[in-house]
Amino acid sequence: MLLKTRHEVFAVVVLLKLNQFITIRTVSKRSFRWVIGIQFVAGLVAGYGLSSIPELRTYKLLNLAGLFYALLGVLVLSEMIATDGWKDFCVRKLAPSVLWGHTTIPVGTIFGSLIAAIMRKPSSRAVGLFSFAFWGISLLVLLPFEKIVAFPQFPFVKRDVETRWRWLGFFLVLGGVGAQLVAAVMDLRQ
Repeated sequence: MLLKTRHEVFAVVVLLKLNQFITIRTVSKRSFRWVIGIQFVAGLVAGYGLSSIPELRTYKLLNLAGLFYALLGVLVLSEMIATDGWKDFCVRKLAPSVLWGHTTIPVGTIFGSLIAAIMRKPSSRAVGLFSFAFWGISLLVLLPFEKIVAFPQFPFVKRDVETRWRWLGFFLVLGGVGAQLVAAVMDLRQ
């Protein structure tokens, strides 16, 4: 299916985000507000700070994101800390936070880069465009993550914590390594 107009693309984006925010009913409102607030402020600070770096390239930002995902995936799957309590925390708290972070952190980063643009920081445009693109792409990429890990809805996925924990680690490591590979190719082309 090919979307032909900007309005159709916008409608798909709105529906995907609406679906994501409907799923917050499984987490308490208080923790949801704290997580969203912290993620937004972290994105705001990161957007402003990264905009201050002269001649910042998109592939460097992508490599940084990939390293973060890979590190988080390794920590999640680490057998050293893989107790039942850790697995439950990863599946019930960390997975929804990762899901929501793909909206709040880029939006915060966009606002941070806008503030940096007003202050005439050298890389504000690169950071803003990267954040907007990252947010848009994550809408599609996170759909299977949401349906398999955060709020399982597929019939072929076991709903037990162990299976969801393994899927969470798989998605994080795969996303991190994939982002690093794309960043490496982008670096080679420059």
